[in-house]
Parts: sequence; structure tokens; C-alpha cells
Amino acid sequence: MANETTDIRAELLRRFIESGERERLQEILRSKLHACGWQDHVKHRCQQVIHENSTPIDRLTVDDVAEEVTPFARSTVPEDIKAEALEAIRAFIYRALPEADG
Repeated sequence: MANETTDIRAELLRRFIESGERERLQEILRSKLHACGWQDHVKHRCQQVIHENSTPIDRLTVDDVAEEVTPFARSTVPEDIKAEALEAIRAFIYRALPEADG
């Protein structure tokens, strides 16, 4: 059963990407996050992390900053935008699942 679930997830992801739905949804989310100022907040947090970090700037990596900022970024996405994205994904899955069987 677990293997079947993994196969279905992989197939849904493949269809999500190949249909262009993932890219379309990403563009919508980028636009909404930009419009609400989220990107500016995350950028500011990145700057804070860089300035407050004890690692010398020439040894600080993008991965170091991303590891520190990602939880903040995820937690500050407005709830209405999260809900809209989740609904769009659910709608895609609902449309795609009947096709997954046959």
C-alpha cells in the first residue's frame, strides 16, 4: 500500500509539473507575495542574519543564510495565500486523480 501511495504521488507530481500547473501556481504566489510585501520582509531578515552572524562574511554561504531564514519565511506567508495555494493544489489533485486509475 505504501508503495502504491508513493507511485500515485509521483504520478501526480509529474502531471502537476508537465501540465504547467506548478509554474502557473508559482507565478500567482510570487505575485501575491510581492504585492503583500512578504519578499521585502524576507529580504530584511536575510540582511539581519548576515549582519548578526558570527561567521566571517567571506565564509558565510547562501545555504547558511537560507537555513536560518527559511523557517521565518514559511511562518510569515499570509494565511489567505497559503489557503489559496492549498485549494489550487487540491483542485488539481481532484481533477487528476480519476485519470490516475486508468
